[in-house]
Amino acid sequence: MKIGQRQTRQRLVLLEILHNADRPLSITNLIQLAKKKKTKIGQATVYRTINALLESGQIRQVQLPHGESLYEKAHLHHHHHFKCEQCNRVFDLPGCPEKELHQYLPVGFRATHHELTFYGTCAECS
Repeated sequence: MKIGQRQTRQRLVLLEILHNADRPLSITNLIQLAKKKKTKIGQATVYRTINALLESGQIRQVQLPHGESLYEKAHLHHHHHFKCEQCNRVFDLPGCPEKELHQYLPVGFRATHHELTFYGTCAECS
């Protein structure tokens, strides 16, 4: 936690949910999971808490093209995502084929960073 930030029960619950998650979560996911933990938390509190956790570097935002913002623990190594078009869940994919991707750049181009998202059907929905 950043100096000056209070350690509220809601903040601790959201941080615990994000650190135990095996995939990026939306604000809606966070509210639902907090309710399952019997924690009363409003949407405005979730947004304020997420902003504080982003600012302190404890979590990071995952922004998919044409999608809502998702949030995940910040200490994950560079990785990519898979979005299921049936259930709309987003999953972390291990690793990155960065060296292979650079071969697709035109001559003289230099990439500074990249994001790769696969779309399809997850194992549960298949």
